[in-house]
Amino acid sequence: MSDIVLRLNGLSKQFGTVIANRNVSLTLKRGEVLALLGENGAGKTTLMNMLFGHYLPDAGSIEVAGPDGTLRPLTLGHPQAALSAGVGMVHQHFTLAENINALDNITLGSEPLFSLRRNRKAAQAKVAAIVATSGLAAPMTTPVGRLSVGERQRVEILKALYRDARILVLDEPTAVLTPQEADTLFANIKAMTQDGLSVIFISHKLREVLAFSDRIAVLRHGEKVGEIPADQA
Repeated sequence: MSDIVLRLNGLSKQFGTVIANRNVSLTLKRGEVLALLGENGAGKTTLMNMLFGHYLPDAGSIEVAGPDGTLRPLTLGHPQAALSAGVGMVHQHFTLAENINALDNITLGSEPLFSLRRNRKAAQAKVAAIVATSGLAAPMTTPVGRLSVGERQRVEILKALYRDARILVLDEPTAVLTPQEADTLFANIKAMTQDGLSVIFISHKLREVLAFSDRIAVLRHGEKVGEIPADQA
């Protein structure tokens, strides 16, 4: 069984006359943290939005490993297909309902409402288990609008993990965090990779890329221009 859990094959995307990505190929291994590095406008977020189904590529394909480790083609342009394949994405701008609490935000949309009402204790137990193993603690009964920025981000990540994400994409995860909060976040992420979670994080901050990633892929003007193990950078 291969340890590759994700393969992007020659992805390209153009908006009018603007080439956002051109023939980008990447792989991600089980338990790996891959940093996608590049300046603003380099095409990092567009690439990940194609992975998550927000954009349909003009060319290329994506393969994602199933629970048995076998790579299978991903249906492109459908976020639900990405979710079902175990891909979770946490955007730079959070997508939480501020008037309901963290627990309800985490479970919202993952299963029918009547099932959640019937199985609320099971949902609470699953969230508690994820918190215990990930270290991503947040007040569960407080309306999200009253949480700190760091707590909201943890809720977003917990929401992806609740949906059984095996591949987690983080878009500029430290843009709204203090350096101390960023270090704590990456310590939590690293701990989760020990259990097999694979992570791609988008960044233009060289310090955190060198400190926390296993491998670095560099994008420039929509193309991948380099790739190197972080300890050789």
